Amino acid sequence: MTTEAARWFPPGEPVNIGGKALPDGMLYIGRSLPAPRGGTDPALVDPTLKIDHRRPDHAGETMGYWPSYTEISPRARGAYLHWLASGRRDPHAYIGYPFLFLYGIERRLFVDTEHCGREERAALLAEVQRLNRVYAGNRSFAGYTGRLLAAVVEPGGDWIGRPPPEPVTEWSFEIPMDLRVGLGQHIAANVPLPAEWALAWCIAHPDTRRLRTPATRCPEEFTALFARLYRRDHGEGMVLKRPKRTITTTYRPASAGIGEVVVGVGDLPDVSGLKAPLTRLEALVEEATDALDAYSRYLGRNPAARGTAAALALLPDGVGPTSADAEALWAWAQARLAEAPNAVVSTADLVARWPTASGKLGKADVALIARLLDKRGFGIEPDVRFGGSTPAAGGQVVLFRRGDDAAAAPSAEYLPAQAVITLGAAVALADGTVSAPERRRLRDHVTSAFDLSHDEVLRLDAHASLIMANPPTPAALKRKLAAVPAEDRGAIADLLADIAASDGEVSVHEIRTLERLYTALGADPGEVYSRVHGKATAASEPVAVRVAGEPVARVPIPKAVSRAQAPTGVGLDLAVLARKRAESQRVAAHLAEIFAEEEQAPPPPPAATAVAGLDAAHSAFLALLDTRDEWDRAELEARADELGLLLDGALDTINEAAFDSVDAPFWEGSDPILINHDVAEDMRP
Repeated sequence: MTTEAARWFPPGEPVNIGGKALPDGMLYIGRSLPAPRGGTDPALVDPTLKIDHRRPDHAGETMGYWPSYTEISPRARGAYLHWLASGRRDPHAYIGYPFLFLYGIERRLFVDTEHCGREERAALLAEVQRLNRVYAGNRSFAGYTGRLLAAVVEPGGDWIGRPPPEPVTEWSFEIPMDLRVGLGQHIAANVPLPAEWALAWCIAHPDTRRLRTPATRCPEEFTALFARLYRRDHGEGMVLKRPKRTITTTYRPASAGIGEVVVGVGDLPDVSGLKAPLTRLEALVEEATDALDAYSRYLGRNPAARGTAAALALLPDGVGPTSADAEALWAWAQARLAEAPNAVVSTADLVARWPTASGKLGKADVALIARLLDKRGFGIEPDVRFGGSTPAAGGQVVLFRRGDDAAAAPSAEYLPAQAVITLGAAVALADGTVSAPERRRLRDHVTSAFDLSHDEVLRLDAHASLIMANPPTPAALKRKLAAVPAEDRGAIADLLADIAASDGEVSVHEIRTLERLYTALGADPGEVYSRVHGKATAASEPVAVRVAGEPVARVPIPKAVSRAQAPTGVGLDLAVLARKRAESQRVAAHLAEIFAEEEQAPPPPPAATAVAGLDAAHSAFLALLDTRDEWDRAELEARADELGLLLDGALDTINEAAFDSVDAPFWEGSDPILINHDVAEDMRP
């Protein structure tokens, strides 16, 4: 085939050059094709030139840095045509041949634009994407093809109502052109920007931080959570103000025959200069990432746990699919609470609904169960997040319905109030039962002394039920009360008497329990009667003390003088009440410390040699780096020297281990050096 003027062979049109059948076209073929910058276009395949098929230069030994088909050797032409004929898919081909082919596509897209229709443009871009994948290992080729894909946009395409384009993984100084066009179309139409477009914009912007490990490890959950947070703050979506700047981009082709190209798409507004909305989107990205942190860490340690009830417990509400185990646990809790605000169940019954390798609950299991129950408005006592212990294998737990104001951690006043409930319920149980007046009196005392939320009051009710189902032993109470500071013992003794007398009668069992507790407090057990009598003066009916061995007979404590008979003219002293309340809170705070569950000491940090791929010195250096978010280079050089390490070599070694372990860098930057704590956590076994 010979011709003077070159002709473009579009995608799919076959041609034969030098005995080689080239089935897919996408070539300029002929004897003359002037380049925009002068001379012959390097992409032109001149069929009259000599071709050496016997000794093709597959290794590119005769190729120059800026190849041109008309100037390369006959051996190189033979290798190039062989590469074209074999489908342009050999990953080991000399990279100059894919570049030479790319030159022709660049000319068609950026020089002969008016002749390139929509279907052809789409086919050319698909081929560039394919080549980008095949030769991704060559940074230069991947960079040029990535920038080409970012610069070209389908003219006349309407992105409104469609999902955003696939992200380009190669970092660029600019937002990809098709994404900018879609964003510009939303602005021009004055329509809300959907969440998926907002996220794509934030991720693609060159000035935003890269996504952290929770977002990259859990992309589906991250996208769903971002969308939910975005709708929370922006409803149907941001409606962006139109900027003055319109969309243009500068593309620097790989072809030496084409100069810098300015690509424009009419008068569409350009989001590139907008700062305020991008700042708000970055904040949502960080919020979503932080919310997924615990879930991400759990999956990092347990890769097969995705979709389990335990993993679901760590996901924010409304994110991710449910699981059969979770649904079964929720249904069980619903059935047990069908007719009561709380219910006592056996620990064994709970364990049966929570798959564990050991068949018993650890502290981590209890925390996950509590978080999972939270999602459907249920709570559990004991709850390790609220000062509770891990349920004993043969013990009991209490399920309850939580309030609308449920929190994931106790307030400053909750734990002291819980200690009062623990002590009061134990005293009230001395006679084997707790009457309704006793429970009301105990509840009223706590709610008047502390500022508690409705949910905390419901939890305290459940905690009281737990104490009644699993009462502390007298020996345990005596041991704890012996630690009460001397200045608080009188107030606690008064509280004990108040609880015992609250139902209008005090059993001999309660009197004896009070005497033992008074002894443990270092108080005079002989004061029990006088203190109980003192409480009787506030009651509306006489308080009776049952006599041992005579269950019917009662010994009455004299009835109090009625308010009508009491001296008049004494007003309500608010200052006295305030002091009394402050004293109750102070005493309860001490009780909270005394009654706090005896937690095991936390496990020691992992040994330095435990980090995969690192020796002891480098592991110790990683542990040091992980103590801060960022480091000054000068300080790190000194710290590395203390460990006998050279800073740059140590940093490179640690990042290599990080990429091998979790495919992400542990540190970034040069000065300061930024630390990714998520990666350090995931590197440890």
